[in-house]
Order: sequence, then structure tokens, then C-alpha cells
Amino acid sequence: GINAEYGQHYYITNNLRMKVVAVFSLLITLTAAVDLTHKDCGSIAGVTRVYSDDCADPVCKLKKGNTYQMNISFKPADTITGMSAKLYGVIAGIPVPFPLPVSDGCVACGNTCPISAGQEVTFSEALKVEQSYPALKLVSRWKLASTAGDNDDILCVEIPVVIVS
Repeated sequence: GINAEYGQHYYITNNLRMKVVAVFSLLITLTAAVDLTHKDCGSIAGVTRVYSDDCADPVCKLKKGNTYQMNISFKPADTITGMSAKLYGVIAGIPVPFPLPVSDGCVACGNTCPISAGQEVTFSEALKVEQSYPALKLVSRWKLASTAGDNDDILCVEIPVVIVS
């Protein structure tokens, strides 16, 4: 009698404890990635999410000397066989090209080309904020352009950021 009741009580408490730990772990995982403020600037693909694990706010503060992983999930309208990845800093309305560590859009999407229409993929780049960059507010324009000859913007997303010292 007593041992059976103790065993039942122990099982329920342990089971509940595991569920509580699982829920907290899930909450921590969900809150780790911050959805970023963004605007579509002519994407053919459907943008599903723009986020970063390295930003604390929807308008990311980029500290000089740090690297920030930026992620843009999307579903292409057509099959994609090749893409080039580009980044521009739009300062006073003028787009200034910034180098990306991975210029091949297929590689930046996890070596997934060809990508079927409607298949969700994530464009992911590590942005290094150099010490030489000026401290200012700007719009970062992220693009994936088709390499199939038409050079269409498969993806074009503008993300406001602030570079801080």
C-alpha cells in the first residue's frame, strides 16, 4: 500500500517536473530569437520571418567589433537554381554595398539549391560590424538575386539597425 502510493506520487511529481522543465526550455528557446522590424522591398518570394539570435530588440543595436547572425526565412514562388547574396547599407537614401562572408545565396541558405517553389528555407548571414564603421542609424538592405539570367530579386528585405560604439 504505502510503497505503491509513494511510487505513484513520485511518478506524478517527476512527470510534472519534466513537463515544467520542457515548457521553460521551450520558452527560453522561443525568446532567444528576436523578430526584427523589417520592410519588403520587392521580393518575389514570400517572406515568412526575419529574426536574429544576437539582437535584444526588434531594431537591432549592432555593437562595433561584434558579429550578428541575421536570418530571413522565405518561400520562393518559383524553383530556384542559383542566387547571389548582397547587402547594402542605405545611408541618406544611397545604397552602399557591404561585403558578405557568403556571396553564394544557395550556400547562405544551407546549400539547398535547387529550391522548390513553396519550400521554406532560411537565408542566414553573419554580419561583422567593423570598428571603422560610423555610429549611426541606417537601413540594411538584404538581397538574394536570381543567377538564372533574369537577375530578379527573389528576396529583398530592409531591416533598420543602429551601429553603436
